[in-house]
Amino acid sequence: MVEDALIRGAIYVDDSGNPGAESGSDFLPSARKSWTAVIVPSVIAAHVQAAMDIFLNGVRDEFGIAELHFTEIFSNKGAWTRVSVERRAEVINLMADVMAKLGLPVVHQTVAHFTMLDHAKRLIKGRTCDWNLEDISELGLLMLCSGVSRHIRTMAGDSPNDFNLPFPLYVDEGIMPAGGQRTLPNWGDVIEGPKACFRNSVDVAGLQLADFAAFVINRSQWISATRTLGPIKPAEKVVLRAAAGLNIVNLPFHRVAPEEFGRETYEGRLVADRLAKGLTPRPSQRV
Repeated sequence: MVEDALIRGAIYVDDSGNPGAESGSDFLPSARKSWTAVIVPSVIAAHVQAAMDIFLNGVRDEFGIAELHFTEIFSNKGAWTRVSVERRAEVINLMADVMAKLGLPVVHQTVAHFTMLDHAKRLIKGRTCDWNLEDISELGLLMLCSGVSRHIRTMAGDSPNDFNLPFPLYVDEGIMPAGGQRTLPNWGDVIEGPKACFRNSVDVAGLQLADFAAFVINRSQWISATRTLGPIKPAEKVVLRAAAGLNIVNLPFHRVAPEEFGRETYEGRLVADRLAKGLTPRPSQRV
């Protein structure tokens, strides 16, 4: 870890989604943007760094790969095309074990075309600082920052010695190239600057924690929204096992019997959740 070495705690953020891929579910449209943050409290920052160094050094020594992209590992793409499915599953399982043992808080945020329709009374348009609120990617990142700040304030209130605030916020390059930064409109008590620092995961290895969490959440949602009833496939087991070990602070966990696990059950729970929030049973299809 290059920049992580002197960090007393940090927030790592990566994006995910299936742009252009149709799930067939109103709840998982292709035109959506998801952001996932992994929070590393100050009290365990050194331990997290040591765990990641051991894990990444092992992967580098065995496979000659310095930067992990778990979507590529799962999908047998990029540098992983010549690695067997068993070995790729082992890498995912090992990272799942690391995340489960560390118990790092994870916050997930998705924005789709129906998000502002669901919350019409709070409709926001235009720009704030140089952030375009009508761009679902930028809006989603700002909403994530708001949620992360809220959860960190709560955790810091309960355990003030565990959080030496404010924390730097690292975002995987994309909206801006590595090395860039953008001022955030708020949350300076939690996020250093306040600003978003864009980096790549070779230089800031903590971003690979966020890459893993983003992959697992996105893939587990995809599985839930697209599968038909029947035995759970080995590849699905790998992802679902990893998802069960994540400490996601803003998404509920539900127990589902394997024989009942499919789109109908998944959408039924989402319909119930929307009704409980006073929303329409299913998302609107048009802006």
